[in-house]
Amino acid sequence: MDPISTGAKGAVNTLKSAQTVGKDLGKIVGDQQADIEAAVNEQHRIRVEKKLKENAIKAAAEFKAFERYERDKAHQRELQHLKERAIAKYGKNAWVEIESLKVKLEKERTDEENFMNQDREKVNQLFWWCATVAALVTYFFKLYK
Repeated sequence: MDPISTGAKGAVNTLKSAQTVGKDLGKIVGDQQADIEAAVNEQHRIRVEKKLKENAIKAAAEFKAFERYERDKAHQRELQHLKERAIAKYGKNAWVEIESLKVKLEKERTDEENFMNQDREKVNQLFWWCATVAALVTYFFKLYK
């Protein structure tokens, strides 16, 4: 065999291998998307079932409103008791300091949620970039097949 034929066959074999890799990568991406979608659907199903059970037990709006009212009143009593304990133990300014700390903690929680959402968005973008590159690689290998 001459060197040109050997080189051409080597190039063809390389392109076939690359096309196979592209197909495998496309299958992996598709499988990953299917797994993600299945997990999301399962969580949705669980939430819907839980809501349906709760709604079946507590169907009347009056019962829901009364329970909410009782929870709010109990929460207010607990806060008042906590406030009284803090003032008795640490002085008059203790409750002001506790509330400012509460605001700080809520801000930290909100900031952390924002960071988590940004991280989710970055991972999502990376996934779609990978999917796009895989599609382009597969397309060009099919084009030059």
